[in-house]
Amino acid sequence: MSNITSLEYRIRFLEDVVFKDDPEIALFKVIFIRLKNILCINHGEDCISCKYKKCLYRYMSAGDFALMDSMPIKINKPLFSKRFIKKNELLELNCIFLGNAAIHIDFFHFALKDLEVRGLFKEEYKFCIEDVSIENVNLLEDNTFVNSITVLTPIDNIKNIFEVEKEKIERLNKLYGIIDKKMPCIAEAYDFRAIQFHIRKSLHMGSNRINQEGCIGKLQFRTPVSNNSFLQLLKIIGMGKYYGIGGGQIKLGTI
Repeated sequence: MSNITSLEYRIRFLEDVVFKDDPEIALFKVIFIRLKNILCINHGEDCISCKYKKCLYRYMSAGDFALMDSMPIKINKPLFSKRFIKKNELLELNCIFLGNAAIHIDFFHFALKDLEVRGLFKEEYKFCIEDVSIENVNLLEDNTFVNSITVLTPIDNIKNIFEVEKEKIERLNKLYGIIDKKMPCIAEAYDFRAIQFHIRKSLHMGSNRINQEGCIGKLQFRTPVSNNSFLQLLKIIGMGKYYGIGGGQIKLGTI
């Protein structure tokens, strides 16, 4: 049984908006800026070095995005999103809360509702939330086998992928309580046809400056593997260090 929650919004913009970042990332950033204003109890000190280790903002933002490989909340987004959104156009914003992080989902929702009232970017752009859905995300284990994994958004590491990912999932499970059973291993050989991906502009998230680079492509197993809970978690959470901002999103090829 998994302990993962999906929070999805349908947002309508009330005027034309041009985003500097992909709109999903831009909204994610401003929500956390608002959360910091609400929850942070020591604005004068860097989050990681702050003495208040149990601060809720530190928990929700993984140390103001300094610990990107331990994010309890992630955003889903495509490789590219259009940055010009016309008046009355809809945007779907989907976030995943890992394990016990969902206890604090109301803070996240309050921050977005507050932005709905105030407007975005110095209260210049208005939007309305048309629909909100919250649901548990189940692991869809079945009798199928996986013969390939398509990496849709960049991953930062392509060496010993499944060893590294297993360590990551186990660490996240220890931090947030995602799943109540042991992760299976994947030892089967594979070939990965990777394409290097790089965006010149760095992404600023909280205290972190992120170089937007990595690999996308297709991983082909030489022998199909069982469609197990580990692969299902990778599909939901994402692979690589930057899963929290939409990195390492994958599609499983099943037979």
